[in-house]
Order: sequence, then C-alpha cells, then structure tokens
Amino acid sequence: MAAARSSRDFQDQIDLLFQIAFWLFVGSICFSVAGMLLLKLFPATMSLFGPIYTKLVKTPTWTFMTMLAILPILMYGTGLGWWRLFAFVVWGCLIGAAGELIGTSGIWTINGVSLPFGEYYYTEWLGPKIGGHVPYFIPPSWFAMSIVSLDLARRATSGRWVALLLGTIFMVLWDVSLDPAMNQAFPFWDYGADGFFYGMPFSNWVGWFGVTLVIMLGYEWMRGDREIHNEWAPWVYALNCLFPLSISLLQDLYLAAAIGAVATAIPFLVLWATDPSSAPRPLVAARS
Repeated sequence: MAAARSSRDFQDQIDLLFQIAFWLFVGSICFSVAGMLLLKLFPATMSLFGPIYTKLVKTPTWTFMTMLAILPILMYGTGLGWWRLFAFVVWGCLIGAAGELIGTSGIWTINGVSLPFGEYYYTEWLGPKIGGHVPYFIPPSWFAMSIVSLDLARRATSGRWVALLLGTIFMVLWDVSLDPAMNQAFPFWDYGADGFFYGMPFSNWVGWFGVTLVIMLGYEWMRGDREIHNEWAPWVYALNCLFPLSISLLQDLYLAAAIGAVATAIPFLVLWATDPSSAPRPLVAARS
C-alpha cells in the first residue's frame, strides 16, 4: 500500500512538472509571436525595445528550446522506464550532435556537397556552441522531436518498419515549416548557397531523413517491449510546427507558411485516417 501511494505521489509530481514545462513552452511561443506582431503593427515601438531587443528574442527562444527537451523526458519516463529513457536521450542527442558537427564542419563532402545536410552554419542567436559549430540546444531537439514523431507514427500503424519510416517522414515534415522561419524570417542559421526552398538545399531534407532514421532505429532497438505513447505528443508536435509557421506569416513569407501548413497537416491526416482517437485533446483537459 505504501509503495503504491509513493508511486502515485511520484507520478503526481511528474504530472505537475509536465504542466509547468508545457505552459512555459506555450507561453514562450505566445510571447514571441505577440512581440513580433507588436513590432509588425507598430514599428516605432522598436525604439523602445532596442536596448533589450536581443534579450527579448533570446529569452523566450531559449525557454522554448529548453522546454522542448524537457517535455519528452516527463512524457515518456514512466512508460519507458527512467534508465531506458536516459539511453534514448543519450542516443538521440549523440546522433543528432554527430550529424550536425559533421555538417557544419564540412569534413565530409561528395561532389562538392557537404554531408549530411549541405553547407550551412549557425548564427549566434541560439547561444554557445559545441566546438564553435553547433548550439547546445540543437542535439536535445533531435531527441525530442524524433521520439514525438515516432510516437505519432506508432499510432498510425502496428508495423515496426512502417512506423520507423513514417516517423522519419513526420520528422522531415516538421522541417518544412521550420526552415523558412529559422533561416529566412529570422536568421538562426544560414546556408552557404541559395537553395531551392527559401535558401535550403534539397540535401538538407535528405540529411534529415538519414540522421532521423538512424535515431529511430536506435529507439526501436532500445524500447524492447515498452510502448512509446503519450497523449500530449500530438500537441507538442503541432505547437512545434505552428511556432515557425506563425513567424513565417508575420514576416510575410506566405507561400512558405502555406507549404509548411500542408506539411504539418499530413501527420494528423494520417492519424485521423487510421485512428480518429489520436486527435489532440483540448489543452484544458487534465492528464489521465
């Protein structure tokens, strides 16, 4: 009895931490979008924010990136087991960091194309960098969105290999909304050549697919008989896409926003076609 009560108390604490992290995640998005909307409608207010503009951009962005990494830990720790989840975190971050460091250092090229993503570099807006190349925030985002994407994919199919492929595609579809906002609307990174999709070369999506698939294969091997499932996964995925879509709209990148919206809708259309119960629950709903 005492053990069961202790377990419930621990889960209640995890649920509370999740709620705090989730609403900080949502709040950072709202703050950023509201600030950009204010500057768009009233450009003169820039003179008021000028001295602290950098902090007004970095603080919500860094909060968003931090909560993005924390949320899946709180979402999947109980179901997967905390040590198993730790292995997921290490694997996702390690493979993501390796791909990014190889890509930004340009040490691997084929026919003049830097692998795995194409030539690019990160600006200073995401803070300190690993080896001076990759912001520390980036590897945890690979872990976070890859496990959420795999969660969505496993709702749509019971086939192991189909789920891995589908989850990888869902991850790439996130970048369709992400990239125009983060390298054109606001320069968090930049490409060495003017690619076909708002500066991004097609090799970037090929690299995303390859790196994500390696991460997914590791997850599948490590999960054993445990299920990767959390009711908030659709919301985390959707919000992480809606944020860059909002940025693109506010920066008048209407075509990019439209294409990104279609890409964002695809995972949910797949889910609703295969399992209508996978629709995101209302944000005000209590966690079960």
